[in-house]
Amino acid sequence: MTNNDHSKYHPVDAFCGNAGPYEMEHLDYLVSQLTDDELKKLVDRLRIFFLSRDVPREEYENVVDEASREDFYREYHRILE
Repeated sequence: MTNNDHSKYHPVDAFCGNAGPYEMEHLDYLVSQLTDDELKKLVDRLRIFFLSRDVPREEYENVVDEASREDFYREYHRILE
Protein backbone atom coordinates (compact mmCIF):
# COMPACT_ATOMS: atom_id res chain seq x y z
CA MET A 1 0.00 0.00 0.00
CA THR A 2 1.41 3.41 -0.92
CA ASN A 3 1.16 6.46 1.32
CA ASN A 4 -1.53 7.86 -0.97
CA ASP A 5 -3.62 4.70 -0.56
CA HIS A 6 -3.03 4.75 3.19
CA SER A 7 -4.33 8.31 3.53
CA LYS A 8 -7.77 7.17 2.33
CA TYR A 9 -8.23 5.27 5.57
CA HIS A 10 -7.91 8.06 8.11
CA PRO A 11 -9.43 11.52 8.59
CA VAL A 12 -8.32 14.35 6.32
CA ASP A 13 -6.90 16.25 9.31
CA ALA A 14 -5.01 13.26 10.76
CA PHE A 15 -1.48 13.80 11.98
CA CYS A 16 -0.24 11.03 9.70
CA GLY A 17 0.93 12.49 6.42
CA ASN A 18 -0.02 16.04 7.38
CA ALA A 19 1.93 17.00 10.50
CA GLY A 20 5.41 18.39 10.39
CA PRO A 21 8.30 17.12 12.49
CA TYR A 22 7.71 19.54 15.38
CA GLU A 23 4.04 18.68 15.62
CA MET A 24 4.88 14.97 15.59
CA GLU A 25 7.43 15.52 18.36
CA HIS A 26 4.75 17.34 20.36
CA LEU A 27 2.28 14.51 19.74
CA ASP A 28 4.87 11.96 20.91
CA TYR A 29 5.53 14.02 24.03
CA LEU A 30 1.83 14.29 24.90
CA VAL A 31 1.33 10.56 24.42
CA SER A 32 4.37 9.77 26.56
CA GLN A 33 2.77 11.66 29.46
CA LEU A 34 -0.20 9.28 29.58
CA THR A 35 -0.37 6.17 31.69
CA ASP A 36 -1.03 2.88 29.91
CA ASP A 37 -4.69 2.99 30.96
CA GLU A 38 -5.11 6.60 29.82
CA LEU A 39 -3.53 5.80 26.46
CA LYS A 40 -5.83 2.82 25.94
CA LYS A 41 -8.83 4.96 26.86
CA LEU A 42 -7.69 7.66 24.42
CA VAL A 43 -7.28 5.19 21.55
CA ASP A 44 -10.73 3.74 22.28
CA ARG A 45 -12.29 7.21 22.30
CA LEU A 46 -10.58 7.96 19.00
CA ARG A 47 -12.38 4.90 17.61
CA ILE A 48 -9.21 3.06 16.76
CA PHE A 49 -9.71 -0.58 17.57
CA PHE A 50 -7.49 -3.62 17.84
CA LEU A 51 -8.64 -7.19 17.33
CA SER A 52 -7.10 -8.11 20.67
CA ARG A 53 -6.93 -6.27 24.00
CA ASP A 54 -3.54 -7.84 24.63
CA VAL A 55 -1.59 -5.23 22.67
CA PRO A 56 1.67 -3.66 23.86
CA ARG A 57 1.81 0.05 24.65
CA GLU A 58 4.00 0.65 21.62
CA GLU A 59 1.17 -0.41 19.31
CA TYR A 60 -1.20 2.07 20.96
CA GLU A 61 1.42 4.80 20.59
CA ASN A 62 1.89 3.93 16.91
CA VAL A 63 -1.77 4.39 15.96
CA VAL A 64 -2.50 7.72 17.63
CA ASP A 65 -1.24 9.63 14.59
CA GLU A 66 -4.11 8.12 12.57
CA ALA A 67 -6.62 10.20 14.53
CA SER A 68 -8.15 13.50 13.61
CA ARG A 69 -6.19 16.29 15.28
CA GLU A 70 -9.39 17.85 16.60
CA ASP A 71 -10.57 14.55 18.09
CA PHE A 72 -7.15 13.83 19.57
CA TYR A 73 -6.84 17.14 21.43
CA ARG A 74 -10.45 17.10 22.63
CA GLU A 75 -10.26 13.55 23.99
CA TYR A 76 -6.74 14.01 25.36
CA HIS A 77 -7.88 16.94 27.50
CA ARG A 78 -11.03 15.11 28.61
CA ILE A 79 -8.95 12.20 29.85
CA LEU A 80 -6.69 14.53 31.84
CA GLU A 81 -9.63 16.27 33.54
